[in-house]
Amino acid sequence: METGTDRPQPKYLQLKATLLCYLIDEHYQPDQKIPTEHALLAQFNVSRGTIRQALAELENEGVLYKIQGSGTFFSGNLPVERKQSHLLGVVTPSLSFYIYPQIIQGITDVAQQQRYHVVLGSSKTSPGQELGCIEQLLAKNIDGLIFEPAPNLQSVPDTELINLLKKLTIPVVFMGTAMPDTNLSYVTVDDVEGGFRATNYLIAAGHRRIACLYPPNTPAGQHRYQGYRNALNVAGIAPDCQLEKQITTFYSDETYRQTLAVMNELFALGETRPTAVFFFNDLLAAAGCAAIEAAGLNVPNDISMVGFDDSELALQARVPLTSMVHPKYYQGKWAAELLFEKLEHPEQRFPKHLLITPTLVERDSVKVII
Repeated sequence: METGTDRPQPKYLQLKATLLCYLIDEHYQPDQKIPTEHALLAQFNVSRGTIRQALAELENEGVLYKIQGSGTFFSGNLPVERKQSHLLGVVTPSLSFYIYPQIIQGITDVAQQQRYHVVLGSSKTSPGQELGCIEQLLAKNIDGLIFEPAPNLQSVPDTELINLLKKLTIPVVFMGTAMPDTNLSYVTVDDVEGGFRATNYLIAAGHRRIACLYPPNTPAGQHRYQGYRNALNVAGIAPDCQLEKQITTFYSDETYRQTLAVMNELFALGETRPTAVFFFNDLLAAAGCAAIEAAGLNVPNDISMVGFDDSELALQARVPLTSMVHPKYYQGKWAAELLFEKLEHPEQRFPKHLLITPTLVERDSVKVII
């Protein structure tokens, strides 16, 4: 068999298929030594790099094995062609809460166009449940996986779960966070730029005492806070640690209680309290608005607010909330399209990264004080 540049697959994959046929045609037995690299170079007329890539693929699949100083041997195992299930696995922190229904709808619409069924799993924001969810999906023989990690896992790139995902032979696409050390594709929002734009909007409205409420234990929280700090720096506003408040829990009653507590700390500053607050997301903003009203204050006349995600909460607020727009439906849609591109072109070995720049939607929660 010959390899050629006019064929659609890379040459090393062509050679890999040729070597498999060679092992079968020559009736190789388990533990039988195969020809040396030099002999294969002469036989197949390809480069040494192509030979080594093809052999490495076959070693990774358990078809070949090496013995230091002795050569490369046939293991006796031939790869079994995997049958497509037309199932797409999706794991998110929630299935029915906040922005996740719209994200899942985007995935489902693309999957239906491709005649795929979507199998859903929810971690309920618990890293401990994620591994079980993914193992259950893998047991269903899914063809690909779209995964948004629980917030805490996003800060831990070296876990049992992440190591499992690195080893999967099916394509995996992350949502909601960049995992730069995993060599996996992702679709996420540019949280640094989002934090910058939200804070800069408040600065342009004349605010100088701007508070920030954020979770420090997630990359999204860290990045939005970084954007907040960047905007203050560009405007020449000195940061004030009294205005920077950390929220350590997610999507729970405790989150609500923590937000009320830190808002009361801000109110206690008296004349030096903030005139505006940038909230990590609309959930925190909703709790912050409740705290403002409970203190007898008014949005936006006493305190202006900007949220993040442009969720239904932003529209349902008593004073409609100015918020950074999370793409929601399109994040799911683009993640699914990226996954199907990888399914259709398995020879593409390099990950793809889509970083979405968020925009701001203006409503009634910010007062201009210039």
